[in-house]
Amino acid sequence: MRRILREVISEGGTGTRAALKGYSVCGKTGTAQKIDETGTYAKGTYLSSFLGLVPADQPELAILVVVDEPKTHDYGGIVAAPAFRQIALETLSYLNIPPGRDADELQVSRGDRAKG
Repeated sequence: MRRILREVISEGGTGTRAALKGYSVCGKTGTAQKIDETGTYAKGTYLSSFLGLVPADQPELAILVVVDEPKTHDYGGIVAAPAFRQIALETLSYLNIPPGRDADELQVSRGDRAKG
C-alpha cells in the first residue's frame, strides 16, 4: 500500500506539493463535496485533505490535514498538501529525524524549491 501511495507524491501525482527534500513521503489527497441540510450536495463547498506518512518505508509520522471549505482552490493536493509539508518539516526537525536513503526522486515540489 505504501508503494502505491508513494505514486501520489511522484511527478504527475496529485500530492506533489507534499514532497520533502531528503525524505520519502507517501500519502493520499482528498476532495469531497459537502452535503447541505437537505441531504444533497452543497454547491461550491468542499472538504479538502491530505493524509501522509513520512518516511514512507519506516513511518515515524502520520499527519492528516483537513481544510473545511477552502477559499481559493478545492483540491486537497493544492490546499492541504502544502500544509502537510510544513507540519512534517517542522516535526521532523523537532524530533531530530534525519533525512534518509529512501528519499523520493521528486525532492521538493514546484514552487517550494527555495524553501528546501
